[in-house]
Amino acid sequence: MDRVTSFNSYSTVTSNLMAAEVQQSQAEQEVSTGKLASNLEGFGANAEALTAAQSLLTQVNGYVQTASTVTNTLNAQEAALSQVADAGSSARQAIAQALATGSAQGLMQSLQSYFSQAADGLNTQYNGQYLFAGSKVTTAPVAAQTLSDLTSPPPNGVFQNDQLATTTQLNASTSVQTGMLASNVGGSLFSAFQSMEAFDQGANGPLNGTLSQSQTTFLQGMLQQFDSANQGVTDVQAQNGLLQNQVSDSLTTQQNRQTTLQNIVGSMSDADMAKAAMQLSQAQTAVQASAKIFSSLQNTSLLDYLK
Repeated sequence: MDRVTSFNSYSTVTSNLMAAEVQQSQAEQEVSTGKLASNLEGFGANAEALTAAQSLLTQVNGYVQTASTVTNTLNAQEAALSQVADAGSSARQAIAQALATGSAQGLMQSLQSYFSQAADGLNTQYNGQYLFAGSKVTTAPVAAQTLSDLTSPPPNGVFQNDQLATTTQLNASTSVQTGMLASNVGGSLFSAFQSMEAFDQGANGPLNGTLSQSQTTFLQGMLQQFDSANQGVTDVQAQNGLLQNQVSDSLTTQQNRQTTLQNIVGSMSDADMAKAAMQLSQAQTAVQASAKIFSSLQNTSLLDYLK
């Protein structure tokens, strides 16, 4: 018995074909992007919660990036501070050695070397910026190159840094001063070096041979001045260490939050790839079946039958 295709038959098959194509398109998108939808509208009731979670994740990502960067900066500061501390300790040891031997032969040359070491430490750069310059990150914070620069300072002074030390926002409620200033770190130590240079150039100098009584008395006093200055540098090192611990703890906390939020966002937006692949296969099969039925209906119209 022959059957003739009706309008309703065409309409039903066409609707099924279009629905199958929509399902195939959605499944293809999930498979290619790994996401349930390409815009917020596609997430339906979860759209508001997803937006809030993504916004918080973006904020936390910023804190993680900041803490990671500051961690590296503090590590560089620690190395520079160790260099300054070693220079101060070595200078103190050179003076003690001169007192022990009763001779200042070569003392000022050694002090010049240690001063240069301290100045280089305070002029340390990280990522092309001077660590101890405050906001003047493109200007070397220590302008003095020699001991004589301490008694006859450059036009703008020995220290070129400003007073704007870097502050870091670790989270929404916590900010800490992570930057340090060359004038604060090295001020007392440079004053000790300056005292040595001034004495060497003065009436009781130079310090280049057997020590006189006045020179011995002076150097004994300088031991105490260097001890005080070196303690100041040690205190700054300790402060930097505390900052390293604080930033490290903050980084760990924010990374944990980051992981949690990534999981939350993923649970709302990420597609189940195995399920999406299966749905794509089913949708492709449905499209092929609907297309085949539609094609067969074209050959069973009333016009074809009358012909």
